[in-house]
Amino acid sequence: MNKRWHLLALCVLLAACSVLQPRRVLIAWHALSGAQERAFLDLVDRWNRANPAGAFIVPERHSPDALHRAMLGGPRPALALVEPAQAALYAQRDLLATLERFIEDASPEVGWQSADRVDLFPFVFQAGLRPDGRLIGLPFGGDMGLVLANRTLLGEAQMPQTWEAFDALCDKVTDQPLGTFCFGFDLNDGRALEDWLRARGAPIYDPSTHQPALASAGVGAAIAALAKYLDAGQAYRISTAARSRDDFAAGRALFLFVNSRDLPAIQELVSERGNFPLDLGTLPAPADRPAALLSAPLWVIPKGAPQDVRDAWLFIRWLLATEQTAEWAIRTHALPARVSALARTPLDIQQPLDALRVKLISQVAPRAQALPLLAGWPCVHDELVIAVRQIIELGQPATAALATAQANAQRSADAPCEREG
Repeated sequence: MNKRWHLLALCVLLAACSVLQPRRVLIAWHALSGAQERAFLDLVDRWNRANPAGAFIVPERHSPDALHRAMLGGPRPALALVEPAQAALYAQRDLLATLERFIEDASPEVGWQSADRVDLFPFVFQAGLRPDGRLIGLPFGGDMGLVLANRTLLGEAQMPQTWEAFDALCDKVTDQPLGTFCFGFDLNDGRALEDWLRARGAPIYDPSTHQPALASAGVGAAIAALAKYLDAGQAYRISTAARSRDDFAAGRALFLFVNSRDLPAIQELVSERGNFPLDLGTLPAPADRPAALLSAPLWVIPKGAPQDVRDAWLFIRWLLATEQTAEWAIRTHALPARVSALARTPLDIQQPLDALRVKLISQVAPRAQALPLLAGWPCVHDELVIAVRQIIELGQPATAALATAQANAQRSADAPCEREG
C-alpha cells in the first residue's frame, strides 16, 4: 500500500511538471563597467528573483564598438542599452520597436498611469523621442551640465538667475594679481558649448526643422560674449577637467562648470582642499526655458517576437520604478527618472541625500532638456568646437566660420558619426 502511495505521488508530480512552462529568457546587451555594471547586475538579480512569472533577464556586456556593430549586423538581443545617437541610427534603419503602445496601455501592470506621468521627469519622455514623434527608447538615469559655486566667494549673493547678476559677480571676484577668476572654460567641450549657447538664447537645434542651427546671429553673439570674458581676464581657457577642478577646490574660481555625475567627487575634493560651502545651479536662463542639456543612454527594444518585445518593455518599466531608479541614482550618481526617488530609500542602501543632491533633483533636474535624437549629433558638436576655436583663438570672422560649420553639421546630422580617436 505504501509503495502504491509513493507511485501515485510520483505520477501526480510528473503530471504537474509536464504542464509547467519554461521561463522565457531575454538577453540584455550593455556596455556598462565599474560601479554602473555592479549596480545593474544587482538590479537584474533582484528582478529575476522577484518576478518568477516574468522573463529571465541575462545581461551580456560588450565593448561599445562591438555592441554597435552587432546591433547593425544582427542577430540582436531582446533589449539593449545604447547611446542616443546610436539609437537614432537603429531607428533610421527600422531595427527598433516603438514604445508608445506600452506606455499608453490602460492596464496598470503594463502602461504608465497619470500618477506615473506626473512623477517621471520630462526628460524621460524627451530623450528617446524621434523627430517624427515615435518613441524608440527610454533613458536609464542621465547626467546634465551644472554650475557649482564657491559660497564663500558668493557672499550674500544667490546663484545668478540673470546674466546681469552673473556679470556683477564676475566683476566682484576677478582679481588677476591675486589669481582669482570667475570661471574656466574648455573650448573643446561640445556639450558645455551647447549649454552656453542655449543659456544665452541661441540653441543650436531647430525643433521646427529638426536640423542644426549653428549659423544664426544669436550663436555668433553668444560666442562673442564668451570671448569677452576670456579677453577681460574674468575667464580663462582650461585644457583638462582636472585643472579646472583643482583651481576651483583651491578657491581660485567662483564657478565651476561640471557634469552632474561628478558632483560627489567635486564635493570630496573641495572638502580636502578648500573646505568651503558649495551651491549649485545652471547658467542663467529664463524660468520657462530648459536649463541645461541632459545626456543619457537609452534602453531600446529591437524588433522581434511580440511576447519578447512585451517582456522587454516590462523589465524596462520595472527599472524606471521608484525603488530601482532611486538605487541606480545613489549608486552611480546619475539623475533618477522620477521625482519620488527623493523620498524613497533604496532597498539595500541606507545613504541619505545631501542638500546639494536634493536641490539638483528637486529644482534643477525637472528643467533638463534631452539632447536632440539625431544619429550625427556628436559630429555636430565637433563642428561647433571647430568653429568656436577658429573664432576665439584664430580671430576668424564668426559669419564665415559658422556658415562652414552649419553646412558641415547639416550633412552630419542624420548620418552615422564616425569620429577619429
